[in-house]
Amino acid sequence: MAVSPSRAPVDPAVDAARLLERLGFVALALCPLAALVSRRGVVVLAPCGLAMIFLAGVIGSEGREPFAWLRRHAFGLATAAGAFLLFWTGLSIVWTPFPLEAVARWINLAALVLGAAATVATMRAHVRASHLNLFPIGLAAAALAAVALVARYGFDPALETDRRILDRVPLLFGLLLPPCTAWLMSRGRLVAGALLAALVAAALTAAGGFAVVGALAAGGAVYALSALRPAAGVICATALTAGLVLFAPAVPFLLAPLAEGVLGAGHSWSEAIRVWAQTVAGDPVRLITGHGFDTAMRARDAGLVPAGAPRGLLFEVWFEVGILGAVALAVLLHRALRAAAAGAPAVAPGAMMTIVVAVLLAVFGKAGLQSWWLTMLALTAVTLVAVERGQYRTVRPKTRPAPLGSPTTGPGPGDTRRA
Repeated sequence: MAVSPSRAPVDPAVDAARLLERLGFVALALCPLAALVSRRGVVVLAPCGLAMIFLAGVIGSEGREPFAWLRRHAFGLATAAGAFLLFWTGLSIVWTPFPLEAVARWINLAALVLGAAATVATMRAHVRASHLNLFPIGLAAAALAAVALVARYGFDPALETDRRILDRVPLLFGLLLPPCTAWLMSRGRLVAGALLAALVAAALTAAGGFAVVGALAAGGAVYALSALRPAAGVICATALTAGLVLFAPAVPFLLAPLAEGVLGAGHSWSEAIRVWAQTVAGDPVRLITGHGFDTAMRARDAGLVPAGAPRGLLFEVWFEVGILGAVALAVLLHRALRAAAAGAPAVAPGAMMTIVVAVLLAVFGKAGLQSWWLTMLALTAVTLVAVERGQYRTVRPKTRPAPLGSPTTGPGPGDTRRA
């Protein structure tokens, strides 16, 4: 005797997987608010959300689907570049002046990379819209809270709360705005997307995050170009990201005369560019191997390099891991942009904008290899994948009435068969 759908047996594993998945997305959506409350809010909450989504995928798929996804992507160029970059950064610890600190930082980096990859591998192929709606809601609530805090208390650089708003929260807002607006745009909610962008821009302006606004403006130009001409968008985004990383050693020699002529020789930027040029020309052998992972910031604090040395992705990558690490990172960025452009048309421009914004923020020294920045990047990557998997790729066919006498409608007139 067949069991009716309304009385079908309940699978406890499926129910547990759905609950874990929901809780995981709730935890990720609350990360912007958590960043306003605690310095380590994102560092604690985001890994918990990723772990719950990973467990939900393993329980719901019984361990079959994740391995199939890994087999499909294990031998791609992007995976090879990322694996080599992770391996090379770990190997460079052998010649770093600060091995103990570098080992701890590398373990944290590897854990976040593998955790994000495992979460993406086990995430369901189609993410529910109810899960993805949480992200713009959480971002909007955090932006409103940030504006309210600034309007009520103002800014005092001596206060720890204000330092969090000035240093970390704007970066998270800048990273999460493109995927959240891409999701709203893909669902036809243009007004909601524009309101969210305006609200986040107001929060960034109030918090003094003008560098983030500039990065978002550049990313917005890439978004518009990608929406109109996808091929041109990929070329422009690649030049802004992978191109800058690959040809970074030539940057100080090109900018030094301009910086001294416009800003003066005593300006901090002119000094940073001069130190950068001296570092490149003084030890060209280190352009191949680098000085070792997690060296740039600690060497500056220890006095091994001048205090005026520049900060940011371009200098730190070449200083720490040399040309091999820089080439691997450039290849990884290029393949990531190609994969983003090949995604769902409604999401592809937003995904490319997110990558450009993240790289520009790192280039201008707004974040390094700190745990909170790496966690933000992992959170943003998982959010992008979830938004892309929330798109419908097929059109549901219209249902047609079954002919009389078919098994679905029962016997028709004159049908002598038994019902």
